[in-house]
Amino acid sequence: MERPEAWRTAVIAIALVALWRIIAVNAVSYDVTGHPVAAGAGNPGQLAARVNANPGDVYALVALARAEAGRGDASRAGAQLTAAAGIAPIEPIALEAEAESLFARGEVAQGAARLSTLATTYGNYDRWFPVFGRLLAARDPALPRIAAGNPKWLGAFILDQCAKGADPVMLASLLQFRGTGEARAQPAEIDCVTERLRASGRWPQAYQAWLNSLPRERLANVGFVFNGSFEYPASGVGFDWKPDPAPERSSGHVNELAPSREGRGERALRVTYTGKRQVAPAITQYLSVPPGGYELAGWARVDHLNSPRGVQWIVRCGSDEKMAVIGSSERFLGSSEWRRFAFDVDVPAACAGQILQLEPVGMNQGTTFLAGTVWFDDLRLSLRR
Repeated sequence: MERPEAWRTAVIAIALVALWRIIAVNAVSYDVTGHPVAAGAGNPGQLAARVNANPGDVYALVALARAEAGRGDASRAGAQLTAAAGIAPIEPIALEAEAESLFARGEVAQGAARLSTLATTYGNYDRWFPVFGRLLAARDPALPRIAAGNPKWLGAFILDQCAKGADPVMLASLLQFRGTGEARAQPAEIDCVTERLRASGRWPQAYQAWLNSLPRERLANVGFVFNGSFEYPASGVGFDWKPDPAPERSSGHVNELAPSREGRGERALRVTYTGKRQVAPAITQYLSVPPGGYELAGWARVDHLNSPRGVQWIVRCGSDEKMAVIGSSERFLGSSEWRRFAFDVDVPAACAGQILQLEPVGMNQGTTFLAGTVWFDDLRLSLRR
């Protein structure tokens, strides 16, 4: 190990020992399962007598090891811990003491592995998160090595650290270990990490983290507009469709992915406006489109949409504080059968991320009321020829 790396590891180990002792003091009377533990108090002579009387007294062995370590006898302390681990290899107090000893010796990866075993076996995840969080902040390679096995606590840890403001780039690297099936990343994890990346201006990284979370079958036809055919439910996560979460009584509209025999597929987006004032877009999707000239095309049907101005699709530069409009469709109002529509979208070089949303025309220019229904299907964004 090179000297700078050895120095960094030593600093991390010292910090972890200090942090670990705080955790241990706060839980001295109970083990990780929440049950009271047998007393381990006493001087070395008394503890040695307990061990002689009962060599299987794990609590006395661990207390004796800590006492020996406190007196500077690392060799005897190690022997006591080895004995405790041999008697009860997954006993919480033995694993805790072994982790503390490993941290004290600068063996960070091995100590963290013991804590991962504790968390996986006994739960109480949040008790260990301060230690794992310190490893994450220090970018210590021990954490990714443990995370590669997708332990049970990893999803809860990602959410915990995301809420506490940890570097979203580091959290995105942990998301990739969340696997498939029941062990795969949950929507809350994905959405928190991608939103944090977006908010920090890292749109391409956010998009990649979201792509990595998609089931394999959904990767076959991602496109610049995801699920533009509306054949799948809108998850509201990452770069999928995000329907307005406000209830109808306050939003004045209802979003549905409804069966449509006359649309381009089995389902289409149907937005019903109930006559109330509109204060937010009905549905939104974040995009991560490279600079260039594009055409956004789709199919629309309007059913008695009563409004002097109607609704329209707007594409804004999401990474621009001014949310500049870089493309807008025609206005949809009145009534019409299914018909194709298209409009230009010009993404400037400085626009790292975009927002596509269905807005009432002039929503930000005054009070807007809408009543009626609009349908949309087969939205596609492609380079202009």
